[in-house]
Amino acid sequence: MRRTGAIIWKEFLHILRDPKTLALIVIMPVMQLTIYGYAINTDVKHMSTIVFNEDQTPLSRRLIDSLVESSYFDIEFEAKSLKDISDSLDLGKAKVGFHIPPHFAQDMLSGKGTQLQLLIDGTDSNPANTAMNTSQALINNFLLKEKILPVATVPLQYRPRMWYNPDLKSSYFFIPGVVGLLLQLLIPMITGTAVVREKERGNLEQLLVTPIRPYELILGKLIPYLMIGLVIATTVLVAARFLFDLPVRGSPLLLFLLTSLYLMVCLGLGLLASTIADNQQQAAQIIMFFAAPSVLLSGFIFPRENMPYLIHLIGYGIPLTFFVKIIRGILLKGLHFYQLFTESGALMLMAILALGFSILKFKKRLK
Repeated sequence: MRRTGAIIWKEFLHILRDPKTLALIVIMPVMQLTIYGYAINTDVKHMSTIVFNEDQTPLSRRLIDSLVESSYFDIEFEAKSLKDISDSLDLGKAKVGFHIPPHFAQDMLSGKGTQLQLLIDGTDSNPANTAMNTSQALINNFLLKEKILPVATVPLQYRPRMWYNPDLKSSYFFIPGVVGLLLQLLIPMITGTAVVREKERGNLEQLLVTPIRPYELILGKLIPYLMIGLVIATTVLVAARFLFDLPVRGSPLLLFLLTSLYLMVCLGLGLLASTIADNQQQAAQIIMFFAAPSVLLSGFIFPRENMPYLIHLIGYGIPLTFFVKIIRGILLKGLHFYQLFTESGALMLMAILALGFSILKFKKRLK
């Protein structure tokens, strides 16, 4: 144990003697969280809108005001003709165009009915669907408010409720995934490159002539980076709490323990990369190889339920797939350990396999 402690102390000295790397390890995850958290946002509001109002009555102006007050549509242009709407949509100046025909108010109040045209730029399906659905609801509410559309009496009272994220903030969905992604990329990176750097400098060969055993050397290498990973995870979660008001509805202790388990998997991946790579550049390339699959297949951004069966199975080989469910479950839903037993068991198995295989390969390489 004394020899393992000496290796741990040596690793910490290496880290502390490189203040630039230490600063990057602590500051970079927070910077990335801030950038990704604000950049990755699927809340569609403030869509640039152009309006061609041929009626110019108080009723038509109140309709336009109701659209603006919803914060979904920003009226940035007043069109003089339908061609102005067409040109704005063609050039991308506006995403949505409204055409209010002449005699709009007169026809509506007389009960004759009229047409209200909505033109949408459908090149991006997400804001297009939002514009379509939201505009319909806003117009119906406007007609009810103006007492143009009578309230029908129906035997069914439909009262939908949104659980866990009532305001539908996309940051609540993305930020936990960003935390897991940063840990899966950063921890293997610093672990793998640190071990490879030791090989490049010949320090490992010097350690082999000492009485230290291979498993003591491996533990001494891994424990400091596990502690660094926990510091990074804590820093990122605290930053997410203050920057994005991310709730913590479950047990912080459970989150800490399961994050430690996830970090063990990440450490195993970093050690495995170091046994395969001959230099730091190769180690970094091996670790970055997992970046795209982690983003695309883990459920971090895209729902796994819509993926083909084979691709869905491949996603089970990615640690982030299980950690995303764990961190979202604890933070947003307040889940307990028994509710996350399957995901925790999967991470435990991954940690045993990754660490076991990489330790065996590392010991063989030492010999």
